[in-house]
Amino acid sequence: MAKTKYEWNGINLEDQRLIMDPPADDAIKSLFSEKKDMRHLTGLLKKMAKNDDMVGMVKNDDVVSSELPKALQDLIKEELDFKFSDTDIEYFNQTQKIWEKKGMKFIFILFFRALPYTYRAEKPANVLRMTKLLITHAERRIFETAQFVFDVMDKNWWTPENKGILTATKIRIMHAGMRHVILDDNTSDDQWNPEWGKPISQEDLIATNQVFSLEFFHGLQILGDDLSPEEQTAWFHTWKTIGKIMGVKDDLIAKNVEDAWKLQHTVYAHLFKDKSHSGIMLAEALVETMNTFHLPTKLTLIMMRRMLHDEQFPDSFEKMLGPSYKDEFPELFVIHATTEERNKHEEELRRHHHTELKDYYQKLNEEKKTIIQDGIDNKQNEPVAHKGWFQKIVDFLMNLVGISQKEQHLIDVHIGLLHNVLHHKDTGDPLEQLEEEMILDSMSAMGGIMIAILNGHFRKGKETGFRIPKTLQDNWQLKG
Repeated sequence: MAKTKYEWNGINLEDQRLIMDPPADDAIKSLFSEKKDMRHLTGLLKKMAKNDDMVGMVKNDDVVSSELPKALQDLIKEELDFKFSDTDIEYFNQTQKIWEKKGMKFIFILFFRALPYTYRAEKPANVLRMTKLLITHAERRIFETAQFVFDVMDKNWWTPENKGILTATKIRIMHAGMRHVILDDNTSDDQWNPEWGKPISQEDLIATNQVFSLEFFHGLQILGDDLSPEEQTAWFHTWKTIGKIMGVKDDLIAKNVEDAWKLQHTVYAHLFKDKSHSGIMLAEALVETMNTFHLPTKLTLIMMRRMLHDEQFPDSFEKMLGPSYKDEFPELFVIHATTEERNKHEEELRRHHHTELKDYYQKLNEEKKTIIQDGIDNKQNEPVAHKGWFQKIVDFLMNLVGISQKEQHLIDVHIGLLHNVLHHKDTGDPLEQLEEEMILDSMSAMGGIMIAILNGHFRKGKETGFRIPKTLQDNWQLKG
């Protein structure tokens, strides 16, 4: 029986599994040929794209260490020196405005839809398993993914003095380093299987890149908050540009969103057909990481169940999370034969969602002072803007008449949204049941809660953790 051929625009995706990223791979080979220490490279790259604020303070030559091999220096400088067109920049600015409005929902969709859904692709999941990046270091790896998004979505990210291009290029180089280590390892019992193609192949690169556009669009649709076609075009253009920076070949870059979906569905059909093992381990590690956000496991699973609903692969939730959690939470994994049974079960799950959400709301109220203080304590030292005498008088007069200048913190805003979901808008009494729209509103609020908690995960004095750009600190009410 002939094998199914997975093609897009005349390109055989099986062939793309054998192609990696030659420019970055060659540059990494030069590192090893000079017998440089991989740990030293990691240190240099961390310094190159560290979490400290570098805006307007450095030039390209200052950022790219002279200790790097020339091939690596040239690769980085080439990306930093690229001149974007006026059309590119117009799209980038549109995307940045979308990010300011919907970035919180993006983070929720990333954790509850995009990551667990794409872990179903077993061949690329093997890279994360073999490098232990999402098993023994799950929280760090997931936060690094979120940090990458913040860096490339920051205002003017594409200019050399900002961190977007540096962060994307750093990840591209680290991918090449991972390939080299995996393919060069002859001692480990866990060897790369040639039947998987090559690690972090072109198919993996384009599929991952498009996830940051297409699954965001899909996730917003599930939440009832679609982007307009024009907004989708701008967002997709920005992310495919980031894909090029990260080593995706030009012939795999789709012209538009419709064409990109055709490619993505073909990739999913190609990669999701394998029996999952590594992906299940990664999905479990992701669920456990959600404890960082004070989320109970059952509420995490209930929300993932909703976000993983999918026409192309309707069994994704059960396949990826059932092996780890079906015994503990059997009510979440029931499959019904009739529509009537399914509808009745959905009503029951809404009650579970309601109960778990009430408990979470109470827990957040107990923890919110700590969450706000963590964000304040972990911020790097910033210059304090001293108010002039006129502004001080204005503040005094406004306070005198009962108008406070102090804004609510993001965590208060989104706990307030959960309160509105759980309580009657006129009487303030707790609601007996939640309608579908209320559940979607509660999930939309989760993104803001997650951002507020992430804001407290930057460790002062260390190049680890999480940092939200200054341009969003005020916009997203994170300063307390």
